[in-house]
Amino acid sequence: MAKTVSDETVRLPRSMMIDLYDVSVRFASVLETLEVLTDKSTMKRIRTGERQYSKRQYVVAKVSSETRKVLSS
Repeated sequence: MAKTVSDETVRLPRSMMIDLYDVSVRFASVLETLEVLTDKSTMKRIRTGERQYSKRQYVVAKVSSETRKVLSS
């Protein structure tokens, strides 16, 4: 006997829906982290950025025009 899709409504407590949502957000976060950790070029950029930050090799921009100026040079 084949199973069929039903259009019946299922009621869940609000607290369970909130918990399911929270778990799905955490799961998505874990997946994103794994994607970053397995991408060699991204990890290289992160390590480079960490080194530059520790050596204070960065520019502080207070307004967006300063950001554009730094990025265009």
